Amino acid sequence: MTPNLESARHAIQAELMHAKQGVEFYAARVEALETALSQLETVDVEEARATRKNTRKSANVRGTRNGASTSRQKARASESEVNKAAAKGASRRGRPAGKDAHAQTGKSLPTTGVEFWLKLVTGEPRSAVDIANAAVREIGLKPDQKDQIQKLKQRVAPALATLVSAGKVHDSGVGRQRRFFIGEGSAKSS
Repeated sequence: MTPNLESARHAIQAELMHAKQGVEFYAARVEALETALSQLETVDVEEARATRKNTRKSANVRGTRNGASTSRQKARASESEVNKAAAKGASRRGRPAGKDAHAQTGKSLPTTGVEFWLKLVTGEPRSAVDIANAAVREIGLKPDQKDQIQKLKQRVAPALATLVSAGKVHDSGVGRQRRFFIGEGSAKSS
């Protein structure tokens, strides 16, 4: 094959890989935004319930001055709690709000240390997305475990950066073209 055709083939392959990564990125972004939206809708429902409950209580106690005052205070306290829950849910970026977050998302992820990530990096250059997908398969997460998958994928970049800085893994390229691999000079300790 002539050098021009070969370089054109490589350029098209790189662009195709870039487009696929973009699709995966935006699919993950859509999932995160849908989760955040559903949490806000849940907070809206809870706020409406609290408002109705407080309205009923204040209607029952309207006859007395102290009762009306206490009812208003309870309504304000309840509204404050709902606002705090909304803020907490929004700040956790797609994760369930509340003390029982682990119970809502199912089992927690296993520890993913250096050895875990090292066995996912091969001699063939792979993107961070490919390594993340391999990690999901390795742990055995199901597609309906979106929170766990997102949490695992958030661990990829720091883990790969650590491996590269330790010299255990090599990288080439920048941005979305960056690939990670076990090379001649890297030490893989299994």
